[in-house]
Amino acid sequence: MLKFYSVLGAIFSATMCFAQLVSFTQDGRYTLSSEGASYFANLSLDCTTKPAPHYYYNVLRQPGDTKTPTDIWPAFYGCYDWHSAVHNHWALIKLLKTFPDIQEAAAIRAKLEESFSEENILQEVRYFENNREQFVFEFPYGQGWLLKVADELARWNDVDAARWLQNLGPLHRLCAAVAQVVWKDVKEVKLSGSHDATSLNLSFAIDYARTFGDEDLLKVTLKASKRYFGKMTAAPLRREPFDYDFMSASLLVTDLMRKVYTQDEYLKWVKGFAPGLFNAESAIKDLHIKRSEKHDGYESHWDGYHLNRIWCLNGMLKSLPQDYLNPATKEVWVKSMNDMWDYAQESIGKGNYDIDHWLSSFSVFALIGYE
Repeated sequence: MLKFYSVLGAIFSATMCFAQLVSFTQDGRYTLSSEGASYFANLSLDCTTKPAPHYYYNVLRQPGDTKTPTDIWPAFYGCYDWHSAVHNHWALIKLLKTFPDIQEAAAIRAKLEESFSEENILQEVRYFENNREQFVFEFPYGQGWLLKVADELARWNDVDAARWLQNLGPLHRLCAAVAQVVWKDVKEVKLSGSHDATSLNLSFAIDYARTFGDEDLLKVTLKASKRYFGKMTAAPLRREPFDYDFMSASLLVTDLMRKVYTQDEYLKWVKGFAPGLFNAESAIKDLHIKRSEKHDGYESHWDGYHLNRIWCLNGMLKSLPQDYLNPATKEVWVKSMNDMWDYAQESIGKGNYDIDHWLSSFSVFALIGYE
């Protein structure tokens, strides 16, 4: 099975580079085409079934330990690390929901059936319970993505998805409980576009809380979001990314706060936080692509950073009133988002595992994450 997906992914990547991965929305933004859905489905299928190379061998494994990633994380063992496996599972769910008739549908469903078996999820829960770091394992980033997986399954009218969600229950409820406890106590955070990004976990936790009717979690996360970011102004958009950030620290916050405030409140807040986005001339500078000729290794983080900017801007467009942006500014947004996509895709699907093990899912979220 693993070898089959690896070969299939390699063949598909080679042929799909000539295909059209995107179509266009009415305002000219890219959205994912059915061909693109197949392309990224194959990349995510390949890495979610690939247990090596893996971060576990480099950092977590103790001398004499003979366990493999599949022994420890039988659901989320692939994609080099736990959190990447989780968000690639989200991508497979999203692709199958959005494109139910793609040719990879049966393979996706089979993979999800395997990963979300009751036995496999209970083993994942045992790792959290037995790990010396216990419930802070993969918090906030990986646990935030696990909440998004549960949220996506819960909003899918599918018999299999309902069963998978039931099996996932002990794990997603654990992650929800951790978020509630942590964000209730933490008083101050920093802007970050890396694994410690508070804004990503809060954003996905709010989505989760609303979907599952978890009023206690919703109360804690809304209050924390306002406490951390409500008075923050003048986001450093032009100084990003910081170091090797792989997401946009500032735009993650704009994506979060649209879920926190009413529309009127949000418009007032965002004009103070990111005023340059609402003027064509300054938006060009705020959304400027910082290019690198080198895309592998840590430099691939900048591809993810630009894909994350696309998904945050798409989120903002869903919350802004129609025609809130003047035509010139909207044109800058659209061109910048499409250019960011083109830049990031220079590196994806070329056979470099440093890149493909996580950027497939970021590509899917960039275009259809909030569809």
